Amino acid sequence: MKLPIIALLTGLLLSANAYALTLQQAKSQGLVGEQTNGYLGLVVNDKAAKQLMLDVNAKRKQHYQKIAKKNKLSTTDVANRAAKKAISAADKNHFIQNSSGKWLQK
Repeated sequence: MKLPIIALLTGLLLSANAYALTLQQAKSQGLVGEQTNGYLGLVVNDKAAKQLMLDVNAKRKQHYQKIAKKNKLSTTDVANRAAKKAISAADKNHFIQNSSGKWLQK
């Protein structure tokens, strides 16, 4: 009797994840972009994009802190270096932030 309920709940969770916004989708749709500080920024006020941005930025911060500690640098230095690489590597039509904080399409 419990098995069908578990299967139903699992199915609901998997179907909800199928509709989750990916980073690539959010960038391609112009919802988020690369900022000059190494973190994603919200280009368009969208609830799903904002949650994605917060999740990605939390992971980036952890990664930057790990690299900073290993190389005896500040987290800000690592993030700024990552920003330059991310902005340079951004696909055509993705949004990037310029030094004045304005969003531009690459």
